[in-house]
Amino acid sequence: MFKSVTFEVIGDQRLNCEKCEQRVARLLTPVQGVRQVRAQALDQRIEVLFDTVVVEAAALAERLGEVGYQTRVVS
Repeated sequence: MFKSVTFEVIGDQRLNCEKCEQRVARLLTPVQGVRQVRAQALDQRIEVLFDTVVVEAAALAERLGEVGYQTRVVS
């Protein structure tokens, strides 16, 4: 079952530009179960469409944390 989750970047490391957005997409897109990633520097949001049978939102947040993006789920 596919689900959409939105993370807000809340830590010191922020999404500052298009390259940051692309970095996040390259980081999460290869994760098994992830269907789509959209990162937006303007509002510090990362939207991910993923298969809940294959991967959990917490695992995606953990992966973001590994590269320095502290996040919280907003939806």
